[in-house]
Amino acid sequence: MLLTSTVGFSQSNQKPAIPAVLNGLSYNAEGKLALTKDGQNYAEVEKTEPYRLSHLIGNPIGSATGILLDVQMPGFNGTVAYGPYVETAEYPTVAFLPKDVKMTDGKALIEIKNVFVKSNDFLRFQDTGKGIIGYRILDATGRIIYEGRVAFQGKGPYEVLPTIIEGPMVNKLTPEGCVVSYETQVPVKTSITVGSKIFNDEAASTHHEIMIRGLQPATDYNYSIAYGNRTDRHNFKTAAKNGARKSFTFAFASANRATTGGGERDFGGTNYQSTRAVMAAAVMSDAAFIQATGDITTGANVSEDGHLMEYANFKRALEPFWSKIPVYVGFGDHETSKKSLTDLVTRKSPSIEVFPYDTHSGEATFARAFVNPDNGPQSEDGASYDPDKSKIDFPTYKENVYYYTYDNVGIIVLNTEYWESKYPLLTSGCPEGYIMDQQVKWLKETMDKMEKNPNIDHVFVSIHGAVFPNGDHLADAMWWNGDNTSRAVVAGVPLSKGAIERRDEILDICVNKSKKFLSFLSGDEHNFSYLRITPQSKIYTDNYNGPKIKISRPFYNINNGAGGSASYGLLPSPWSKDFKYFTAPPVLALITVSDKNVTLKSFNPETFGKVCADVKLR
Repeated sequence: MLLTSTVGFSQSNQKPAIPAVLNGLSYNAEGKLALTKDGQNYAEVEKTEPYRLSHLIGNPIGSATGILLDVQMPGFNGTVAYGPYVETAEYPTVAFLPKDVKMTDGKALIEIKNVFVKSNDFLRFQDTGKGIIGYRILDATGRIIYEGRVAFQGKGPYEVLPTIIEGPMVNKLTPEGCVVSYETQVPVKTSITVGSKIFNDEAASTHHEIMIRGLQPATDYNYSIAYGNRTDRHNFKTAAKNGARKSFTFAFASANRATTGGGERDFGGTNYQSTRAVMAAAVMSDAAFIQATGDITTGANVSEDGHLMEYANFKRALEPFWSKIPVYVGFGDHETSKKSLTDLVTRKSPSIEVFPYDTHSGEATFARAFVNPDNGPQSEDGASYDPDKSKIDFPTYKENVYYYTYDNVGIIVLNTEYWESKYPLLTSGCPEGYIMDQQVKWLKETMDKMEKNPNIDHVFVSIHGAVFPNGDHLADAMWWNGDNTSRAVVAGVPLSKGAIERRDEILDICVNKSKKFLSFLSGDEHNFSYLRITPQSKIYTDNYNGPKIKISRPFYNINNGAGGSASYGLLPSPWSKDFKYFTAPPVLALITVSDKNVTLKSFNPETFGKVCADVKLR
């Protein structure tokens, strides 16, 4: 959802006011954030991203022989690969031509007149005088930075037309309809026709979210988007009726961020190759929707514009299929916006969430990029530790903490990376995997709501930081090597409950207080693994002296952070011997629900090699 808000600045130096929830920070004589503590002097390290979405969208202009692309990046030299965007295909993609063109000083000419001839003109641009060209911008080393597209008309000279440059994407699916979202390069008023129903934008805009309603459950619909003198056509299927208890499958994969290997494995912040394979395999498996919970791009950007560029590439990988089934996206540690402070002697670099929180935080940028349900808590404001209840002091939970239902399943999506800080005792903040009070309160209320809903039989809780990690994140997530010391700090004051106590509170709400909860779906560990926890399972270290929870019944932790990132190996933990099907990326997990029965299977979406088949969960 697109957010608009006013950035608050201090009156004296026009720097953003330091939030009251932080402590020890001030602006130095150079106007940089600074902190002195325990004999160490920390100062803000300025960082900018080399690429931003607002630049890469470019300013395409028609010319006598083609389209001039200007990304407004003086000094940028690279190449542009391009070809016809095959919009009439069931899953539209770009058919790239054999040769690329040079981009010099941020400018490149996409030739049409002299290139789309003979066998290169299989969409007959020369005859029709209209179409869409897709293009990829590569830097001087050949690394792919961004993929865009532009619509045109004419046979020379050429005119650039309003273009849907992102989407459409089906979101917030219900038995009666959905929200269709997309981006256009210039402000334009659009409409969507579904059967005899027409749904319109309220005003001209570049960001479009149109609610489709009044449809029948579990029904296939064609829809067309009209904008300018163009019409795009797609299709989707409405959700099953609530509580219908018909058999259906949903998909789960997380951690899609870029890795080594070149080509599409490092595509402007995301592993485009594996991500597209995951989505294609989900659609080919007739999945009703897909849940992707965190680390979808390299992220950890300073600016919202840098984040949005990477998010655009992630969405582009999924786009041919997202126009048909929804993707519900969760928040991970790489979705945070980070500002670093460095001590020049020790080189220690604590990081804090970028503020103002309402406009520049990772949470706010995430809400701009994606269209998720807006039924979660507001923020941590109003909690007992809120330093000023008359102001908004914390980042938003808008569209990063939410729930949704499909048929007889409820899925609760939490944010385990909220207001993240690597060293909360220095500046205040929240450690990885720690869930703060207001989110816990909302979780309890939502789980109670699911428990009382007669249409819901099974509940999954989707999180990024695992309740039971298995590798690189045993030192954080919800475990912290079994140490209860780690906890959130607000305005310099540590919260009363530590990491293990808070984990146990989550377990009590989900397992002991709910009969419908079935499994956590985690994504921070870059592997696929399956874990069954029972009342006999060991979930503490031998020397843990704090209060211990008694688990009342078996449940599961399904980890699939195998969406494309570099693999994490299995490391020792109290429960490591119980992991099943431990597999490196990429892996797609499919969960099939048939009335009271739930089964799990998974496979490599690039090779279709089986990982596990028909594991009975319930």
